[in-house]
Amino acid sequence: MRRLRPGQVRQIWNSLRRQKPSQTLGPFYVGRNRSIALVFFGLFAILAGRAVTIHILSPSADILETLARRQYQTKIDLSPYRGNIYDRRGEPLAISIRRPSFYVNPRIFDPTPQQTRQLGQILDISPKHVRKVAKRTNYFAWLARKVELTQAQKVNALKIEGLYEITEPARFYPSGKDLVPLIGSVGIDNHGLQGVELAYDSTLQGEVLTTFRNRDARGQSIYRDSLLALPEKTGKNIVLTLDSAIQNTAQRALQKGVEKAKAKGGFAIVSDPHTGRILAIANVNSAPQEINRNRALTDIFEPGSVVKPLVIGRAVELGLTRMDEVHDTFNGSYSEDRWTIRDTHGAPSMSTEEILIESSNIGTYRIAKRMGPERLALTLGEFGIGSRDNHIGFPGQQFGRVSPWQKWRPVRFANVAFGQGFYASGLELVQAFGAIANGGNLMKPFFIDHIESPEGGMIESHASEIVRRVFSPTTAASLRQVLRRVVDEGTGSRAALTSWSSAGKTGTSEKVDPQTRRYSDHLRIASFIGFAPSVDPHLVIYVVVDEPFVRPYTGGIHAAPIFQEIAEETLRYLNVAPDKFPAKDVLAKGTNDHLQKSESRGNQAL
Repeated sequence: MRRLRPGQVRQIWNSLRRQKPSQTLGPFYVGRNRSIALVFFGLFAILAGRAVTIHILSPSADILETLARRQYQTKIDLSPYRGNIYDRRGEPLAISIRRPSFYVNPRIFDPTPQQTRQLGQILDISPKHVRKVAKRTNYFAWLARKVELTQAQKVNALKIEGLYEITEPARFYPSGKDLVPLIGSVGIDNHGLQGVELAYDSTLQGEVLTTFRNRDARGQSIYRDSLLALPEKTGKNIVLTLDSAIQNTAQRALQKGVEKAKAKGGFAIVSDPHTGRILAIANVNSAPQEINRNRALTDIFEPGSVVKPLVIGRAVELGLTRMDEVHDTFNGSYSEDRWTIRDTHGAPSMSTEEILIESSNIGTYRIAKRMGPERLALTLGEFGIGSRDNHIGFPGQQFGRVSPWQKWRPVRFANVAFGQGFYASGLELVQAFGAIANGGNLMKPFFIDHIESPEGGMIESHASEIVRRVFSPTTAASLRQVLRRVVDEGTGSRAALTSWSSAGKTGTSEKVDPQTRRYSDHLRIASFIGFAPSVDPHLVIYVVVDEPFVRPYTGGIHAAPIFQEIAEETLRYLNVAPDKFPAKDVLAKGTNDHLQKSESRGNQAL
């Protein structure tokens, strides 16, 4: 390598000094210098703008307070206080209470592994959830909401930094779980999830509560008193037509009857036939996953022989038969077009009245033939089956279904006449029998008596409404007399009361086996519907026992005793004057006779 002389080195150095920076450093360094200059210029502009805003333009105190609040204050929206739900006598069925909730500041909430496990055990949450909340980067996060007071005391005893307590509105149901199928429930934010709570959510819902949590520069709370909450505005109150005493009676009797029958479930509805007010709706579900199922309002089923008084009553009303007319019943076996109708206790002939008392399928069908399919379908509709006449606004409420009569084959026509081959709801049948009890008027049912303001002022009131007249007073009176004989002499003997007369009809309908899609030989719906006292009825009660396991599967065995217990206790509670006074020995003999008759008719198709 050739060595440079000192003069050459000096010459090269002077040449480089005379070149421009862009020629030596390149365009990259020039661009970087410009970017740095722009950044400094931007920061200067921001600082200058804030200085002008604060010192020259002199903003209002409100603007400065808003800027400051954003830095040290957090707004917390709490679920609102809902209005209360009462029964017709003012007993609370659902009320709002205060419960402790826990929130954290994740920036300082750092529990030890032991504290994490303790929180999980006390609050019934997973340690993983506790750790997940602690890893958040914001200043607020819920840990557990609406816990029990004992849980809150244990949590506070841990004294964990960054964990705070606040009270929230929560829902409490004094009647416990029995009324959940009707009253419903609410979610964590106090919004209705089912039942009345859902149907009237907007009415019960109050305005959202807002409270503020202040924090210092390190994010620690320096004031968290709930007195900062804005004035609460609760929702409106709802008063139902239900009576808690009658509801408890119905629930207790139904529970006992379903357990005795080893049944799948059941329901009972108690109504005032003169007004349409629903006084009780009891539900029992054996399956845990169906515990909140409201069978009385959301189920439809083939009702069976309880429909016979409606069909025969309509035929009498139309002048197609008389109660004393005698009909050929073919000794309990009648064939037509390759199909056969049978009565368990057949007779050569029966009067119209006896057809109802003995629940004859053959006699009912022969009377229905005089009406014809079209008029029979219209009859069911006039009683509210399959129509919207019984709509009460309950979530999931179902209505009966009757197929077009033009598509009925003769065997379907026969089945419909005695209660199979179509679907009805419990509420539809209660109202239809109410027309027999009250003298012929089909009443519109309702279970909301009135709505009132939080201060107690009346806002909206519901009144009784007649849908239509379906029976004349004369026909209704004759049906009441015959249905009383059903209890005194026929299949409903176990529905007899001690001090009051009662009337009604048993029903035992077949269910379709979901596997074979055919009528099962053992799946049944056992029912009884009736009223008391029979002369001046105060109550209509419908009891259904779904899939009783204990034989015989009849309504007279399983449903009638439940009716008897509900009616007996309710009439006594309402202080209704007795209308029969049997001697002790006559009463004892009559009771034994009733039991013997019921057992002898155990397997009768009702």
